[in-house]
Amino acid sequence: MKDIILFDYWRSSASYRVRIVLNLKNVPYTRVPTSLLDNEQKAPDYVARNPQGFVPMLSIDGHDLTQSLAIIDYL
Repeated sequence: MKDIILFDYWRSSASYRVRIVLNLKNVPYTRVPTSLLDNEQKAPDYVARNPQGFVPMLSIDGHDLTQSLAIIDYL
C-alpha cells in the first residue's frame, strides 16, 4: 500500500477507530482534516469522491473506501 490519505474529523468515533487501526498496524498515512462543523464533507469535490458525504474516507492509490468497518477490514 502506498499513498494512503485519511479524510477524517477529530471528534468522529468512526474516524477514531480507523486511526487506531492505522497506528496499531504502523501504516503510514497522510491525514486530511475534514471539519463537520464547517460542512467540508458536503463540498462538491468531497461529495464527488464520497457521495454519502461522511467521514472517514480512506484513499489508497486513487481508490476511495468510505465505511470505517470496510476500511478496517481492508487494512
